Amino acid sequence: MRWTKSSYSSTGATCVQVRSPRSGMTEVGDTKNPNGPTLTIPNADWDHFLDHVADGESDFGRLRAEFLPNGGFTLTDTISPDSPTLAYTKAEWDAFKLGVEAGELRVGSLRGVPAGR
Repeated sequence: MRWTKSSYSSTGATCVQVRSPRSGMTEVGDTKNPNGPTLTIPNADWDHFLDHVADGESDFGRLRAEFLPNGGFTLTDTISPDSPTLAYTKAEWDAFKLGVEAGELRVGSLRGVPAGR
């Protein structure tokens, strides 16, 4: 079960990474924190999030993205009370958004690049 990240992440750059740990579920992590926390949500909620990222909308549904003054963002699962908060930089957001717009990070058809972990 390999992690995938956006192909827009420059070589060695960190990024949002995703994989499918089991049927119907998406796991989201952070390449710069390989042993850190992850979020695991149903594919439908991940697809909803991706649709809204691609459309530039801010109603992300179950996932909450908070944009920081430095251009980065945090990601949490609003349904899970013990959800960790994943933190990403502006460069990670930019690469992630481009990958989302290119359709690279949908679990049913991951087309990004392998991420270490």
